[in-house]
Amino acid sequence: MRNTKHRLKEKMNEVFCIQENDLGIFFLTRWYKKITSHLKQIPFIYLIPLSFLCAFVLYLLLGKTLILLVSRFRYGF
Repeated sequence: MRNTKHRLKEKMNEVFCIQENDLGIFFLTRWYKKITSHLKQIPFIYLIPLSFLCAFVLYLLLGKTLILLVSRFRYGF
């Protein structure tokens, strides 16, 4: 029983030991860490306005076509 608990504890430590993300290029890794640190702390402050902005820009660019495309997707799925 003790051996099983010990192995389980080792496996749990492996799960919680996560290596740092490395994109291979220092410049990309640095920007990735800056962006994700903000998204991990307060994601909705950035994501909700950004999604509204993207939807509005798509509506301005595509107009009625966007509405037809969304309607097709709604019925397709």
